[in-house]
Amino acid sequence: RNLCSGSVRQLDPNVTKNRYVRFFAFSMIENDYELEDTYEKQLDFLSSQGFDVVYHKKVDKNNISDTIKFFEKDILENDNPSDGLVLMFNDIAYGKSLGRTAKFPRNAIAFKWKDETAETTLREVVWSPSRTGLINPVAVFDAVELEGTTVKRASLHNLSIMEELQIGIGDKIKVYKANMIIPQIAENITKSNNLKIIKECPICKSKLHIHNDNGVKTLHCENLSCPVKHIKSFENFVSKNCMDIDGISIATIEKFIVNGYIKEFADLYKLDRYKNEIINLEGFGEKSYDNIINSINKEREVDCYRFINSLGINGIGTANAKVLSKYYNDDLSSIMNAKIDELCEIDSIGPILAENIYNYLNDKNNKKIIEDLLKEVKIKTHKKNSNLKLEGLTFVITGNLLEYNNRDELVKEIEEFGGKVSGSVSSKTNYLINNDINSQSSKNKTAKKLNVNIITEKMYKEMIK
Repeated sequence: RNLCSGSVRQLDPNVTKNRYVRFFAFSMIENDYELEDTYEKQLDFLSSQGFDVVYHKKVDKNNISDTIKFFEKDILENDNPSDGLVLMFNDIAYGKSLGRTAKFPRNAIAFKWKDETAETTLREVVWSPSRTGLINPVAVFDAVELEGTTVKRASLHNLSIMEELQIGIGDKIKVYKANMIIPQIAENITKSNNLKIIKECPICKSKLHIHNDNGVKTLHCENLSCPVKHIKSFENFVSKNCMDIDGISIATIEKFIVNGYIKEFADLYKLDRYKNEIINLEGFGEKSYDNIINSINKEREVDCYRFINSLGINGIGTANAKVLSKYYNDDLSSIMNAKIDELCEIDSIGPILAENIYNYLNDKNNKKIIEDLLKEVKIKTHKKNSNLKLEGLTFVITGNLLEYNNRDELVKEIEEFGGKVSGSVSSKTNYLINNDINSQSSKNKTAKKLNVNIITEKMYKEMIK
């Protein structure tokens, strides 16, 4: 879907042409033609205009079951994959008369095919450490073909699921791809239950600990100096929603750590000490070095929320980092000195997150990391907007934008005027911004159902004048 979306938006039509995107019309939203009010006639009309239309067959109560069986077999050889079928009333007026629920029209039903499964043999379980110390078990099995791709690995998620599956090396297992994308184990046929849980971190060899949160068992490395945590922490630090330092890959980070060039975040800003060594590293050179240094120096002044997000506090991502920064008016020292009870008063910060924030910011080692980092970077000071016309209002944005370069730009402006932006329409939404007010999109339909105001960018602009 993303590939198609990006392809049709290309400014050069030759790029789109060379990507061989095919369009199949599914329905007509509205028309100015004198057509019979049936779905079949609409598809016939679209075909007559040169459109490819969705593969379809007309059914009644006598042949519906046989037709479904036909599609079930036919789709296996079809050039275009399908995850299910839609059954729709042919009479459009009758279908509309049935109304709709909060989410779905009553003129049609849809279902997904049963997931394609394949039987294989489990050969190994790989234990993969993460930035937070969580050790993720990953099943490795004999390669199988699923949904047009070769699959040989699937996450086992946690110890509880492994126990439930009674996993053992050499077991016969059935695997599938959830939503045709994510490999999963559907069933363990032999259930030998012979797998031994590792007791040491595969990277730093520290003793592992089992956590039990509400009945879900997970395996953790609690060594703060574990190299994998270090690498993943730096990967998070340089990422787009954190310090946004371009051109530093996880492979580069690993090389810099292994060679001793970086031990804590502040060391990234002192890489010029190792210019000769970096230039002579395999895969590097003068140009590579200059690009990295320029990227780092370009981001020495950073938003408070990005700084908070870059620290890697457990449970704190971009959204909560923004909430924290906004609550304390981008004053990092106030955040550093906040108590747990005070943090709990912030919208969307509960007791667990508050404890995570407090414990991280009051840890002796972390304090030093932050102090050293603040010697290299500066927190941006933003001119406070006295015009908070949008305070207390929640917006959702959908569709194409005309007045703004991208959605982030509009989100930033709404927040500067005191508003909030959510990803989905709910009863708490005040405005849905959509330049196509009459769109039949799911967000528009939900907004109308909940009596949420739908406004265009132009109408939004009037609000903040």
